[in-house]
Amino acid sequence: MRGTDSWLPRHVPGVHRLLAAAGLAAACAAALTIVQVVLFAHVVVAGFLQHRGVRELAPSLLCLAAVAVARAAVGWARDAGCRVMANRIMRELRGRVLRRLVRVRPGRVPAAEAVTAVVDGGEALEIHLARFLPQVMTAVLAPPAILGWVAFHDVLSALVMLVTLPLIPLFGALIGRATQARTRARLRALTRMSGHFLDVVTGLPTLRAYRRGRAQADAVADNTERYRRETMGVLRVAFLSAFVLELAATLGTALVAVGIGLRLVTGGLGLDAGLAILVLAPELYGPLRGLAAEYHAGADGMAAARRIDELLALPPAVPPPPGPPHPAGFGIVRLEDVTVRYDGGPPVLEGVSLEIRPGERTVVLGESGAGKSTLLAVLLRFVAPTSGLVTVDGTDLSAVDPDEWRRLVAWLPQRPRLRPGPALQAIGSADSRSPVAAAESVGAGALLHRTVGENGAGLSAGEVRRLALARALARPAPLLLLDEPTAHLDAAAARLVIDAVRTLPGRTVVVATHDARLAEGADQVVELTAPRPRRAADVLT
Repeated sequence: MRGTDSWLPRHVPGVHRLLAAAGLAAACAAALTIVQVVLFAHVVVAGFLQHRGVRELAPSLLCLAAVAVARAAVGWARDAGCRVMANRIMRELRGRVLRRLVRVRPGRVPAAEAVTAVVDGGEALEIHLARFLPQVMTAVLAPPAILGWVAFHDVLSALVMLVTLPLIPLFGALIGRATQARTRARLRALTRMSGHFLDVVTGLPTLRAYRRGRAQADAVADNTERYRRETMGVLRVAFLSAFVLELAATLGTALVAVGIGLRLVTGGLGLDAGLAILVLAPELYGPLRGLAAEYHAGADGMAAARRIDELLALPPAVPPPPGPPHPAGFGIVRLEDVTVRYDGGPPVLEGVSLEIRPGERTVVLGESGAGKSTLLAVLLRFVAPTSGLVTVDGTDLSAVDPDEWRRLVAWLPQRPRLRPGPALQAIGSADSRSPVAAAESVGAGALLHRTVGENGAGLSAGEVRRLALARALARPAPLLLLDEPTAHLDAAAARLVIDAVRTLPGRTVVVATHDARLAEGADQVVELTAPRPRRAADVLT
């Protein structure tokens, strides 16, 4: 077994408090176990060999019952308390992971992988905290206490225990090497299966249209079979380890019993002490057997913790302000020679300079891949410019808190999503002005009585876009960013949307589109061109 520090997940708040509570409970339980065994041996010897009556043994029996109740209460308090603390810790940790995920670059972490890490991985880590770590503290504190008491009464029995005790962690370490690899493979299989199943469910209408349902059903079955094999492999190792560790504990107890029996025959050991040592022998090996039994839960939890650590270590798409953030305010937005690269790759937006004045409508045109959506992402502070500067009324936008800035922005994404439920609730919020009027202005008034399903089920792509546009229009934000507002719309619906965008009173609007009709009457039209790929000759010259 590795040291305790190797089993402490990083970035987990409150784990040391949980360990301290578990350690205190383990120390109390070890002391009560020794007292209970001593009282039990005294009652047995006094009652059966010294023929004392119940009246004489009543104080000892009452003490024995009280200690048994106290020991059970301590065990219950440890289990219940650790479960409650683990639940609180995981709630906070899940919140931290989700807050980190919404701050990384969109698309950096696949949705299925994030769900697997936060939900399934979170459950495994919660079991690790609630069961494995408390058992680690019991295994660390209880055996030394029992060995110390046995050594005080019988050195030979203590030596036998000391020699046989390391066999359990030794076998556990050997088996644990195989367990770690299988546990990681199982987690990878679960992530692959979850991601593939989510993709299949999302694309089910397309699969049915192209008659590819059977092929994907076979692929789902293959992924499920792979996960089943990995799970059965982990269970096989778990059952094998349980058998080996039980055998080692049984052999150790038998050796202690043989030694005690020989010394009892020769008179070298008293019956009280011998009986107490014999009863304590299983209690000595029990914590390590329990630790081995929880080892697989610990391995699952640490595999999940490593993935959660990786998610928490992801850099935010927009770094926090270097100093105290400036208050968010709206005014003239200037982009000066802005270039954006993802992960050190080629530029997706290069050398853009632009001035956006309050109350004006700016239309950004360009072919696919020219960087129109990336420009909106820069204005939303979803990504930070690799070079260049973005200012608002002369204040560097990087010095403004991203959350405060986004409260001043309403956005229609290229692939809008609506909250499942009644359509009116999906487009309205506490800070919305009039979602009904906004929906009617874009021809979506008749859709307000509809119900939105998961991923927009029950609505066409154009209906989802019009409702999402109404949601953006209803939000009282001074800056409105629209990404392809007329995509997936027929001519009549597109005309309604164009007229609604052109007649917005007092709103600063930036539209990224392929539709040149949206440029009619615009205060500013910006034409973007795709960044030219750099060739080797360009670099050499």
